[in-house]
Amino acid sequence: MTAPSHPAASPPAPPQPATVRRRRTLPRVLRPVLLALLALLAPVVAAGAQTVAATAAAAATAQAGTLASVPLTAPRGFEAALAAELAEVADANRQAEELAQQEKEVVAEAERITKEAAAIEDGKAALNARVAEVNQEISSHNERARAVADEIAAHNARQGTAGSAGEVAAFNAEADRLDARRDQENAVDDRIQGEESQIQQEADQIDARSSQLDSAARANDGKAADLTTREQQLQSRKQQLLAQMAQAVQSFAAVPSNPAAAMDQGGDAPAPAPQTGNRLTGQDEDTGDRPYRRPQAAALTQYAEQHGTTVDPRPGTAYLTPDAVRRLSPAQAAALGSPAVSYDGLVRKPDGHYTALRVRAPSDAAAPAPAPSPSPSPSPSPSPSLSPSPSTVVFGSGGLVVHLDGAQLPVDEVTTVEEAPAPGEDAARRVPTCKDLKPGGAVDLNGGGWVDYLPSDAQGRNRGVRSCLQGTPDRKRGEEASKAGNIRGWTAALARAAALGFTASENAVARCHSVPSLAGGTADERNLTPCFQLGANINQATGGTITNSMRSFERIAESRMPQGYVLYDVRPEYDNPGSTIPWAWDMSLDAWDATTGAGTGPESTVVENARYGPTGLVNLGK
Repeated sequence: MTAPSHPAASPPAPPQPATVRRRRTLPRVLRPVLLALLALLAPVVAAGAQTVAATAAAAATAQAGTLASVPLTAPRGFEAALAAELAEVADANRQAEELAQQEKEVVAEAERITKEAAAIEDGKAALNARVAEVNQEISSHNERARAVADEIAAHNARQGTAGSAGEVAAFNAEADRLDARRDQENAVDDRIQGEESQIQQEADQIDARSSQLDSAARANDGKAADLTTREQQLQSRKQQLLAQMAQAVQSFAAVPSNPAAAMDQGGDAPAPAPQTGNRLTGQDEDTGDRPYRRPQAAALTQYAEQHGTTVDPRPGTAYLTPDAVRRLSPAQAAALGSPAVSYDGLVRKPDGHYTALRVRAPSDAAAPAPAPSPSPSPSPSPSPSLSPSPSTVVFGSGGLVVHLDGAQLPVDEVTTVEEAPAPGEDAARRVPTCKDLKPGGAVDLNGGGWVDYLPSDAQGRNRGVRSCLQGTPDRKRGEEASKAGNIRGWTAALARAAALGFTASENAVARCHSVPSLAGGTADERNLTPCFQLGANINQATGGTITNSMRSFERIAESRMPQGYVLYDVRPEYDNPGSTIPWAWDMSLDAWDATTGAGTGPESTVVENARYGPTGLVNLGK
C-alpha cells in the first residue's frame, strides 16, 4: 500500500501500513499410514514357511534311519502267497508318486508366496522411508510456518503506528515479503498433502496385496495339511503291508521245506561250515574272486583289519522281523517298502548276533567318510535308531534275520562301509571329497564345483550356501554383485547406513557374495546379502583396523582350490526375526588334496557386518 497524497492546505495524513493475511496453514504431523501392515504381513510369511517346512520335514523323516530296500525274491510258492500284498504295495507306490508331485506344486506355491511377501516387505520398508522423509519435511515446514506466523503477528501489531512516508513504504515492503513467505509455505503444505495422499494410496494397495497373499497362503497350507494327512495314511498302510510281508517270510521260514531259505543262500553259496571261534569257514564261493566283487571284498577286508574281527564276505539278503517292522515309524517303513535289505558281508558279534555290512562306492557317500569306528552293541530298544556313526542303522536285537541252510541268523544292525580300491588300483580315485557330496538341487559353478542354495527362512531372508569349490580362482568365473540390483534387505541397508551417518557418495553398502566371485559365485540373489563394503566385505585400515573380513577368509579357500576341493559354507546370522540385514556371517571350510586325499582343514570364522564410521564402530545389522 502506498502513502496517500498531501493536499497543500492540509497536514500530512498518518501512514497506513498494509495488513498481512494470517497464514492458512496449521502445524500438523503426517500419519504413519503403514503401521498396520506390519501385523498384516506376518501371517502371510509364516503360512508359506509352514508349507515348505512341513514338506521338507516329511522328506527328512522318510529318509532318516532307513536303508534302501531290495525287491523281494520269489521262491517256489512265495510269489502267490504275497501276490495281494505286492499288488497293494505297487498301488501305494503309485499313490506316493502322485502325492510327491502334488507336494512339489504346494512347495512351489509356498515359495512364490514367500518371495512375493518379501517383495511386499521391501515395498513397505521403502514406503516407510518415504514417510520418515515427509515427516521430517513437515517438521521443518511447521517450524518455518511458526516463525512466519510470529513475524506476521509482530508486523500486524505495529499496524496503525504513525510514521513518515518512508516508514510506511518500509512497513508495506515488509508486508509483501511476509506475504511471499506465507504463500511459499502454503505451497509446501499443498505439496505435502499431495505426497501424503499418494503414500496412503500406495499403502492401501500394499494392504490389498497382503490380504490376497494371506488368503493364498491359507489355501496353500490347507492343501499341505491335506497332503500330510493323506501321506500319513498311506505310510500307515504301507507299514501294515510291510508287516504282513515280514510275517509271510517268517511263516515260510518255519515250514519244513524252508522256501525262505532258498531266497538267499549267501549268494547261492553252500551253507557255512561249523564255526571256529568267531570265524566262518568254508567260504570258497562268490567272496571276491570275481572282478565285480573285488572292490567290495577289499572294503570288507579293510573293515576286518581295522576292527580286529572276521568278516563273512558272502553277499545276501536280510529280512525284517514283524516286531522290527512294528518298531519302525510309518515314514521309515514307507521308505523301505520291502522287508528285504541287501548286504555284502556278515560279522559275528560276541553275543552270537550279527552285523550286516553294506559297501558303497565313494560317489554314493553322503559325507567325507571318517575313519571307521566300532558301533556300540545295540540293546533291545523299542524302536530302530541311528548310532553315533551315521553309517550304521540299528534295528534292535534280532530285528533282521538271515536265512542260511535252514538256520536263522539274527542281525541287529546294518553298517555301511566305504568301498576300497583293489590291489594296484589308483588310490587317489577313491578319495571321497566334497565333489562326491553334490546334492540333487545343487547348481554347477563356472569352472568347476557346485553350490547348494539353502532355502529362505520364514521372512524370505537369505540363509546361505553350501558349496564345493575347485579349479583356479579367476575373476572371469563369476559375476559382479551389482547386476543383482535391489536384493533382499538392500533398501533397509541403505536407510540404516544413512541413519549411521554415511553419505550416499561413500557407497558404504555393498552386496556380499557367499560363494566368492573368483570361485564362480554369481549375482543370484540367493548368493548375496547386504553388507558394509569396508570392514565386512574387505579389510578396513582407516578410522579403525578391521582385518577379519569375508575377503580375508575367501583368500584361504582360493589358496587351496588349485590343489584340490574346498567344502565352503557361509551362513548369514540375523539380529532379530524382523531384520533383513545380517549382523554377521558364520564361515567355514574343509579342503582335500586331489592327489593324496590329505585334508588341509577345517577352518572357520565369524565375520561381523561392522565398520568404523562417523560415530565409531557400528554394525549394519544391529
